[in-house]
Amino acid sequence: MPESLHSTVATRPLRTTPRVLVGVLAAPETADIVEPEILAQWRRLTPQATWLPIVLRETSPAGILGSVTDALDRLGMTARQLILLGEGHLARHVLELALRGELPCGGIVAIDVAVDAPPFRIMSTATAIRLVIHHNDEAPRDNLIGALRAADLDARIINLDLVAGRGTDAAAASATETFVLELVATIGRRTTDGAGDP
Repeated sequence: MPESLHSTVATRPLRTTPRVLVGVLAAPETADIVEPEILAQWRRLTPQATWLPIVLRETSPAGILGSVTDALDRLGMTARQLILLGEGHLARHVLELALRGELPCGGIVAIDVAVDAPPFRIMSTATAIRLVIHHNDEAPRDNLIGALRAADLDARIINLDLVAGRGTDAAAASATETFVLELVATIGRRTTDGAGDP
């Protein structure tokens, strides 16, 4: 009996899943950004991403850049494959480095960053900026947002109203999840197409 046609045709190698690194920013004294069960859910929803805590022992520009570079080197990944997820002052420091053009990465998801305008001219950057901000009617807002819009960057903002009270944590987690999933998919496609290379 002749050999099966399937055994004589060379099979094409399976495409490898695009690799994306989600670096979760932390400092030794800070609490987790999100609940462990929510983080576990995000990991399940993003099988093409590697999730890694990036502990910033120093929040100086050199300390941040060193920690991020070490994480990329450990995993053999490029800056364009990196999404940084952070909250508060850590996220604001990282965001400012990106807006100065000193920290290239695929994207930043920043939660509850201070919204005062940056004290420098925003540089053009390919980094996708995603902000989840809590506000109330008395707090000054839109300074950072206005500066981002004026700079014509890839920036999206979700404002969560603190006056709404209960449910704001769940809303923040949902908004953050939306941004993380979007960026993982986008950067994964860019990496596959070769457009994500630095």
